[in-house]
Amino acid sequence: MSKWFGAQEEEHLHVQLTAPPRIKKAVAIGIHGFFPIRMIRSIIGEPTGTSVKFANEAAMGIQRWAEQAGQNVEIEKIALEGEGIVLDRVENLYRLLSNWIDHLHEADFIIVAAHSQGTPVAVQLVAKLIEEGHADNKKIGIMGMAGVSIGPFYGLDQKLVIRAYTPFESDSLKELFAFQNPDSLQARRYIQGLRTVIAHGVKITFIGSVNDQLVPLYSSLCAHVSHPHIYRAIYVDGKVHAPSFIIYLIELLTKLRNMGLSDHGIIRDLSDSLAGTLTGGGHSMIYNDHAVYDIAIKYALETTNIPDLPLKVNKFEVPMPSNYNPYHLPWTVRGMLEQDFVRKHLLDDVKKILNKFDDWNPETKQLKDIKYRLSAIRNNAPLAVA
Repeated sequence: MSKWFGAQEEEHLHVQLTAPPRIKKAVAIGIHGFFPIRMIRSIIGEPTGTSVKFANEAAMGIQRWAEQAGQNVEIEKIALEGEGIVLDRVENLYRLLSNWIDHLHEADFIIVAAHSQGTPVAVQLVAKLIEEGHADNKKIGIMGMAGVSIGPFYGLDQKLVIRAYTPFESDSLKELFAFQNPDSLQARRYIQGLRTVIAHGVKITFIGSVNDQLVPLYSSLCAHVSHPHIYRAIYVDGKVHAPSFIIYLIELLTKLRNMGLSDHGIIRDLSDSLAGTLTGGGHSMIYNDHAVYDIAIKYALETTNIPDLPLKVNKFEVPMPSNYNPYHLPWTVRGMLEQDFVRKHLLDDVKKILNKFDDWNPETKQLKDIKYRLSAIRNNAPLAVA
């Protein structure tokens, strides 16, 4: 979290940790996601990710930060409830939020905690607050937990059988898959919102769950955009025995992204193989961990701003059977290992990953395929990291 490098290696473009700012009043806003209730119950049990929970958890995170900083902070909690498609929710929740406008004006810090479909809602809602002049002279953070930034897993709509839901639910569910198309209205509005909030100095933390069964890691980490004001982190459910090699590799990749360097598309290539089972809890466990909120709050409050640097939007192709190339992953991993910055500064990380690779005995077909494809990289690793 201490540095963000630009396109030129070790260019002095970075976000740094600073001394804790003085915060007298903070507002914690919670925005729930959306998946049809019938689907939620059949796949991940009764929904517990409510806006009330997110607002409460974010408020407790602010309190923990305040205690560590030796400050007494007044905290207002706002839970924004309401179903529907993203654009409708933005308008409806903005009207609800007007009841707390005075609190927003008085606040030194605003944190918006959102989950799943609530992430693009949160970004566009904050953008609207900025455009209407309600977010000046304050620190603002957005945390997107398992956010649907580039849609759910490709083809998941067929597994969920959209026609089985009510027209209202079906429209909202189908809209999520529109985020896979960068030219869709939903994707364009989301990027527009990201540009607005980033230009205003808002700090965004995207947290993805390694074994999410609904949203791929490249989507939850918003892999197609880059800026120093964006921080990425991964959540690993302690109850899930995720391979150490995979975890260490993804940690290195997110570290590179947080430094402003390329992950060479490896997160994209790995995402499908990491999908949890449809009866798993990866998508819904992420918001129960206090550390998720602490990371986002600390990043929003204790990092410097980089003014006048626009958001970079990269071309992104959603992985699907028609563009699958088994040789792409070993090629991109080798490119990452041979990156000058990695060879110079992250050699210990690479050695640790290679050791974990040697000890890795994958059990699933997808992970066995990954190890097979990367075996050539391991054989040539001394050349790559010398």
